Amino acid sequence: MFLPVRIAVFAAACLFAAACGGHGTPPAPPPAPATLAHVVAGGGEVAAADLARVQATVTAELPLLAPVFPGAPKHPFFVHVHADRAALPAALAPHLHPDAPAFALLGAHQIHLVLDEVGRLGLPLRSVVRHELTHELLDQHVAPHGRRIPRWFHEGLAQVLAGETYLRAREDELTFALLAQRLRNFAELDRDFPAETTARREAYAQSFSYVAWLAARHGLDELVAVAAAADDITPFPSALAGRLRRPTYWLEENWRAYVLHGSGAPWRIVFDQWFSLLLVALLPVLVLGLRRHLAREAATRRRLAAIEASPPASPPPPPPPPLPWPPAAAALAAEPAQAPPPLDGANVRPPLVQPEP
Repeated sequence: MFLPVRIAVFAAACLFAAACGGHGTPPAPPPAPATLAHVVAGGGEVAAADLARVQATVTAELPLLAPVFPGAPKHPFFVHVHADRAALPAALAPHLHPDAPAFALLGAHQIHLVLDEVGRLGLPLRSVVRHELTHELLDQHVAPHGRRIPRWFHEGLAQVLAGETYLRAREDELTFALLAQRLRNFAELDRDFPAETTARREAYAQSFSYVAWLAARHGLDELVAVAAAADDITPFPSALAGRLRRPTYWLEENWRAYVLHGSGAPWRIVFDQWFSLLLVALLPVLVLGLRRHLAREAATRRRLAAIEASPPASPPPPPPPPLPWPPAAAALAAEPAQAPPPLDGANVRPPLVQPEP
């Protein structure tokens, strides 16, 4: 059977195009990551030197982070540099938490950095830039399913890659929370973190510790692949359990055991707070000493009260009169004193005279 002429011509044209496609112009290489980041001045008076410093940091750190997220960045994004918190527009101010120097608007390809907050918190500019760039690159890497990535994974991965925790969060703080059984489940940290400062710091520490533990055991590339596998059909916990071949409950329980027994956090607490722990250990001794002191004071008060309540004692008898002298002694004392006898010639010894030669 012969094909119609039009179909035959169309098939020939397709074969010709396919044969010539490999010899055409090669596709253009993807743009360099640094060319997709645009640093611009935001609200307030931002000095040119500060803007150039942020631009240099972004240009240096973006090529180092981009290989972690294959194919990102795909779209241009903007880094808005604001002078201080008051210079933020009213629509953006609620996104900057009290002790945060910057934030990223996921899906909008915007990073907002506040220079005054960076200096007030004493954070290195490099770690702040790396933290926010991680948010943007991860969001572009998993697009269009960025909303399926939980908040704790976003913040944990950003802190791991930045090498700095937010709010001075420390893994040591998790020890008390775990022992008191008040640590939040990760499902509670999917959308947002608590507003209270201490609870928010614990949430940052929990996210950092868990993601760092997962990266140490399974590799950073595997975690990024887990994020890419989450979509509208596969939720993030299912993607995590499927890629790592471990139930999420098993992962979380082993991480808790690591914090208590393998991270060294309890020993760091002992060395950091040895003086406070020593005072706590001595507290029973101090309490016993205080009780003994109070008991002695009470006994003294009772003794003084008993003395005051007793009747006054009778006065002592008068002393006996002095005894008289003996009679002989009295007579001798009454006699007048006799004068010595006068000197006469019989009683005077003549002086010695030396004979003449």
